[in-house]
Amino acid sequence: MKRSLMGTCCAALLMSGAAYAADGRDVTVDLSAQRAVISAEGKETLGPASQARPGDTIEYTAVYRNVGRSTAKKLEATLPIPAGSMGYVPGSASPQAVRASVDGKTFASPPLMRTVTLPDGTRELREVPASEYRFLRWDLGELPAGKSTSVKARMRVSAVEGVSAGSTNQGDKK
Repeated sequence: MKRSLMGTCCAALLMSGAAYAADGRDVTVDLSAQRAVISAEGKETLGPASQARPGDTIEYTAVYRNVGRSTAKKLEATLPIPAGSMGYVPGSASPQAVRASVDGKTFASPPLMRTVTLPDGTRELREVPASEYRFLRWDLGELPAGKSTSVKARMRVSAVEGVSAGSTNQGDKK
């Protein structure tokens, strides 16, 4: 049975997207996904993500709201990237001061680097392809009561076997 790619990815992001406040204040997160479409004239617009197909770009926006009565401190926003179905578009994060991770434990500023062992046994530092990033994280600092802030990043939809990418629009050919 085929599942909708956008439904699968959005469900993973909604369940995993979280804000952490060290002092336990109430912070909510609302995640939206929109498909970036380039018109024949070269103008970009955002449309329904439900129509995404492999190769398309999806812009995720997470809005963090402090619904508590006092300032939330040490706030972090984490956006997971579903493995095998999406890849991060380098440079698309906003705010730009983002950290990335391949394992969800160790975060660093992009580009991420790793040590590889070459056939002759020597070790070399190489850049990790952005398509292998599995998490993005922003340090948002403090969020006063009643205020909100947002983060966004773009992902490219990968071809996934056995998963449909949503409906197609015959009038929207590239």
